[in-house]
Amino acid sequence: MRDRWVVWVILAMVVVVGQPQGLPVQAMAQPRGLGGQLRGGQPQGGQSQGGQPQGLPVQGEVSNGTEGGSVPDGLPVVLHVFTGMEEKGVYTTTVSADGTYSFSGLALTGDDFVMVSAVYQGVEYSSEIAPAIPAAPGQEAISLPLVIYETSSDPSPLEISQVHLFINGAGERVQVGEYQMVSNRGDRTYIGAVDAATGERLTVRVVLPEGAENLNFDGPGLGERFVEVEGGFADTEPVLPGSVTSEILFGYELPYRSGMRVERVFDLPVASVVFLVTEGQFGLEGEGIVPGERIDTRMGPALSYTAGPLDAGEQLIFTLTDSPGPAPNPAPLMESPHGAAPPAGRNRGLETGIGLASLAAAVLVVYWLLYRAPSPGPLPEYARPLVEEIAALDADFEGGRVAEQVYRKERDALKRRLRDLLVGGEGSE
Repeated sequence: MRDRWVVWVILAMVVVVGQPQGLPVQAMAQPRGLGGQLRGGQPQGGQSQGGQPQGLPVQGEVSNGTEGGSVPDGLPVVLHVFTGMEEKGVYTTTVSADGTYSFSGLALTGDDFVMVSAVYQGVEYSSEIAPAIPAAPGQEAISLPLVIYETSSDPSPLEISQVHLFINGAGERVQVGEYQMVSNRGDRTYIGAVDAATGERLTVRVVLPEGAENLNFDGPGLGERFVEVEGGFADTEPVLPGSVTSEILFGYELPYRSGMRVERVFDLPVASVVFLVTEGQFGLEGEGIVPGERIDTRMGPALSYTAGPLDAGEQLIFTLTDSPGPAPNPAPLMESPHGAAPPAGRNRGLETGIGLASLAAAVLVVYWLLYRAPSPGPLPEYARPLVEEIAALDADFEGGRVAEQVYRKERDALKRRLRDLLVGGEGSE
C-alpha cells in the first residue's frame, strides 16, 4: 500500500513543480559517487549496449547565476547516462577556460537519457534531463546548459509559496497531509547554518502541531534528509534560487475531539495556504480562513478553504467542527492542468490563488496521502511506465538492493522525466 501512495504523491509533485526554463531542478548537499571516468572528454567506462548508437557529443556551457559570480577553471562536470531506471554510464570531464564542457565518443542509443551535474561549494547542481537523440534535424550535439550559484546563510530571500493541508477523518484520528513548496527569490543557494544540537547544517525548519503522531515522509525521512529537532524536524537540503526549488511532503495524525483547535506556525513567510477537507466529515473555521467551493473529482468530493499570506512566525489557527461547512455550487476539477481558460462553473477564485496544476496535484495527494485506497482510478497510459519504474525503484531500495546514492539519483531523474512528460501535456485529454 505504501508503494502506491508514494507513487501517486510523486505524480502529484511532478505535476505541481514545472521548473522555469534555465533553472536548476535538484540539489544535494554532498556530491554523489562518480563511477567511470573520462579523460579529455572520452569515455573510459559505462558504454551503452544495444540499440543504434547515436554518437552525438554532449556539451554545454556552465554559468554562474549569482551576480558577480564566476565559474572556476577546471570545475569537474559529471555526465549521467540512464536507460529506464538503470544508470548505465557515469563520466567526468572539466570545464574549459571559456566555461564550456564537452563529452565525445559516446555510444548512446535512442533509449538513453542524459544529464550533467557539478558540485560547487558543496552543493550539487544538475541540468535538465534530455533524451540522447537529436532535438532537430541536423543537430550535431546534445546541449545541456548548467547553472551554478554562490551560497548564502541568509534566509531572507526564502518563502513558502504554497502550503497544502489535506485533512481526513479516520475513526478517532485526524490524518493530515502537508505539502510545503519552498522558493528562493535571491540569486544565491541557501545552505542554512550548522545546528549546535545536531551538528547538521539545517535549512528549513518545520514545527509540528501539538499532539502530532505517526510522522511519515515521502522518500528519505528522519536520519536521512531530515533531522529531528525540538518541536518538529528540519531539512538538510539546500534551497536553490528559483520558484519551488524545494518540496517538503509529510503526513501525521492528531487525536480527534469535537471542536479541536490546531495551531500551525511557519518559520518562513507563507504566500498562500490551501486546505482540502474530505466532505461530510468536518467543517473548518478560523480567522482569515476563507471557505471555497466543493470540488468534485473522480476520487470523491472535498471542501476547499484558503488563507494567507502569513508573516514568518505568524500563527495559523483553525478549528475542526462536527458540522461540515456549506458547499454551494460544486466546482468540477480539471484533471489536466494544460487547458486554456477554465470553463463556466469552475472555482475561478480558488484556481487564481493556487493555480490549475497545483489544484489538480492537490487532489491526487489528498487521495493517496490520506485515503490510502487500493486503487487510485485511471492512470494516464503514457505516464504508467515511469510511475511503475519509480515504484519498482522504491521497492528495490527498501529491500536493500539499491545503494542510497544511486537510489536518490535515479529517483530524481525519473521524477524529472515524469514531470516533463506531464507538464508538457503529452497524452493529456
